[in-house]
Amino acid sequence: MSIYNYNTWANATILNHLKRLPNGTCNQIIKSVFPSVFDTLMHIYIVDRGWYSVLTKEYASDDYETIKKSVEKLIAQTKDNSLEEFEQKQNQLSEKFRDFIENNDMETKDIFSSAPMKYVDVIHHIVNHGTYHRGNITAMLHQLGHSGIGTDYSLYLYHSNKLD
Repeated sequence: MSIYNYNTWANATILNHLKRLPNGTCNQIIKSVFPSVFDTLMHIYIVDRGWYSVLTKEYASDDYETIKKSVEKLIAQTKDNSLEEFEQKQNQLSEKFRDFIENNDMETKDIFSSAPMKYVDVIHHIVNHGTYHRGNITAMLHQLGHSGIGTDYSLYLYHSNKLD
């Protein structure tokens, strides 16, 4: 599913850009949507991981107590990660999503917190959510005096076609 491949590319692109910035940039406290760039990255990852857990029936989408515990556990496991460690987690999750996408009918409809959605709709939501917060990261980087990096879908298509 090319839209999820775009999401993976965009996450990798932003992480590679962040690794080239001065040490500590990602953890610098800033008055913004999230307290730091790294907190924004963690939010994207935790939400993606949550959706994966719901899609794979690890827990139900309306099991809020389990979701809360899962979020707390993921924050504890991720908050002190280096960008390289975080990148490994992100890559592992992307592989799990690719496997899920390849091995399931994306037109399957299920109920997620009382909302009927197809699996493909969930994937689109995940990509849209990531795009929104990568935009937050770009704005935060500008506030910190650094440039962002383009992660638009058209850039992904350009780079993908260039590689073919």
